[in-house]
Amino acid sequence: MKNRKWWDIRALTNAQGASVAEIRIYDEIGFWGTDAKTFVAQLEEVATGAAEIVVAINSPGGDVFDAFAIYNALRRYAGRVTTRVDGVAASAASLVTMAGDRVVMPENAMLMIHNPWTVAAGTSADLRATADSMDKARDGILAAYRNKSGKSVEELTAMLDAETWMTAAEAKEAGFIDEIEAPVKLSASVRAAGLLARFGSAPSPVQALVDETLKPAPDPLPVDPPPADPVPDAAPVVPPPDVVPPEPAGVLAAHAFAACRAANLSACAESIATITALKDRATIDAAVRNASEIAGLCVAAKLPELTAQFVGDGLNPDQVRARLFDRVTQTQARVNNRQPPVINDAGNGASPGSPAGPKASSVYAVRRARMNAHPK
Repeated sequence: MKNRKWWDIRALTNAQGASVAEIRIYDEIGFWGTDAKTFVAQLEEVATGAAEIVVAINSPGGDVFDAFAIYNALRRYAGRVTTRVDGVAASAASLVTMAGDRVVMPENAMLMIHNPWTVAAGTSADLRATADSMDKARDGILAAYRNKSGKSVEELTAMLDAETWMTAAEAKEAGFIDEIEAPVKLSASVRAAGLLARFGSAPSPVQALVDETLKPAPDPLPVDPPPADPVPDAAPVVPPPDVVPPEPAGVLAAHAFAACRAANLSACAESIATITALKDRATIDAAVRNASEIAGLCVAAKLPELTAQFVGDGLNPDQVRARLFDRVTQTQARVNNRQPPVINDAGNGASPGSPAGPKASSVYAVRRARMNAHPK
């Protein structure tokens, strides 16, 4: 997948003439080949000499470890940091929001916190190590929320377990933000629909925002042709009853991610959405079935980590079987069907499976001995 920046950083001058570094995070954090290391390097370059950093956030979340790196970089900044939720700050994006010395939300924005989650594969030891890593990530998230809100670990843990969505008023009452602004016109990333499908209780205003963003633009109104003479006894044109209007892309994206999650294929959801171009439910369901069969083949070959790659490459199960066969056979030692030669007592080689026969001289020696023992 192509690298794609999920942020924009620029140096600006505010009304007082002071230098300000403005950061916009308007997409899913991380996952796209452009990591937080690059983000932090550019931030340090732009923030040098800036009197303030303003971070505008409208993101459904993303990689929690990239979010930690951004949070820590903002907390280390010596100047003032203002974070502003321009639409939705969910999951990992809410962690970045907590880095602000001053946190601002418009009345109609939303903030969501929940436990970190991931997709894992491997042995039982691998899965235990992943679970331990997720517990440590949650401890770090709790520390950031506690530092901003002042709430106890027990209160915050209950909020994470419940996947808590907050309006600006609720977030201010809970201590997560400092100031409420007038409502603004909200927008959502196209990729937000897929990520929101992972959440269990996304409020209807947020889902409506995503659906509205993904709604195709209406066709321009046609220019009325000049009036024509009426056709006598013209039958009215009735559209076929079986024509069904296509579903919005946001609804289809949510269906794709939900179907992948139900099939334990969350890591393949983005690839399936791309491959199917979100054409319709039947196409998406067929792609999920194809991915499930590929996943079964990879598990049988003890290479489950290749599932997402094969699905992303658009392979069918027969092509995957061929690739897995080549991969497995290349890693196994060659079988030598030839048996080593059998060495007889005299040190002579014989063909395998055939015992060495007696020499002719030995046979004649035995006959002479018998004749000498019984002379005629």
